[in-house]
Amino acid sequence: MLLFEYKFKYQRLLTHLLFWISYVGLFAFLISFNTDLNFVVVLLRTFYYLPLDIFATYITIYILIPRFLIKRKYPAFVISFIFLAFFNVLAYQVITYYVYIPIYFPQIPLEKFSFFDFDIWTSLVSNISIVIFAAAIKLTKLWILEQQAKADLETEKAKSELMLLKSQINPHFIFNTLNNIDSLIITNPQKASESIIKLSEIMRYVTYEISADYVSIEQEINYLICYIELNRLRFGNDFIEFNTNIEVSSKMIAPMLFIPLVENAIKHGYKNCKNPGIIIDLVVNNEIYFSVKNHVSPDYNEIKNQPGIGISNLIKRLQYLYPKSYDLTFENSNNQYFVELWLH
Repeated sequence: MLLFEYKFKYQRLLTHLLFWISYVGLFAFLISFNTDLNFVVVLLRTFYYLPLDIFATYITIYILIPRFLIKRKYPAFVISFIFLAFFNVLAYQVITYYVYIPIYFPQIPLEKFSFFDFDIWTSLVSNISIVIFAAAIKLTKLWILEQQAKADLETEKAKSELMLLKSQINPHFIFNTLNNIDSLIITNPQKASESIIKLSEIMRYVTYEISADYVSIEQEINYLICYIELNRLRFGNDFIEFNTNIEVSSKMIAPMLFIPLVENAIKHGYKNCKNPGIIIDLVVNNEIYFSVKNHVSPDYNEIKNQPGIGISNLIKRLQYLYPKSYDLTFENSNNQYFVELWLH
């Protein structure tokens, strides 16, 4: 009856027992409050009819509701419930006529009463009220469990989509990096070795770390530094400027949020410009601020060169991981493209 799943069998038994004790106690209190009968007397008399209430209640919530109402067999449910209600009224009258009156009013001959001398509609409403109440609890529980199941499915779906989005975020520069390393092996073996180490750190991060929902800001910065250093092999040491101001080093962040913005700047940025061609700023305090500014060619067409799947995936991840707690803006003016990301 409670609005949760039972972990142990005794919980169900105890819950139902408490429900019926509460029902009988409340019923006896209300009757004794409005009559001259003692509470204990009313309580004992109530037990004559309790089995019928229990029978009708459990038939409804464990047979009629699952077999008919839940399966949307509404006519069958209505007919069965009406039949059960009238059967319960007649059973009540049988107990009243052949048990209750002879025990508590033995001085009154039964011949003075007619078996059918009672208000059937009043008895109907009175007798099935507890059944309707219990059915309402059962339906409420089923509705809550259904909503929880839907929420769990949505969460699993979102997690699956998130993992898919993460898997789509791959280092697009890997082939260029390998080519650059290959050319350094002869001319600058030390630099080639350092670049291989940075590439291995990137691949390790992409392979293992992004399985977590959040990583430390230091891990994300280290990945970003490795990525920038490898791109400097292509564009020179001064082409990308990376500025950091880390006041809170213990901050956690979803992995690989910054890389799509940097990738986008490298892909669409104007290469034949005065250094630095790309300026990256990262500030970490109570909030996280990340910005990327890059030059664009005078004939840059923003509509034609719209951000691709990396930015689209980034927005989806932000919507899932930072709902209503992020700001992402894009601005294109004076041959410069400026992106700002705030994580509140």
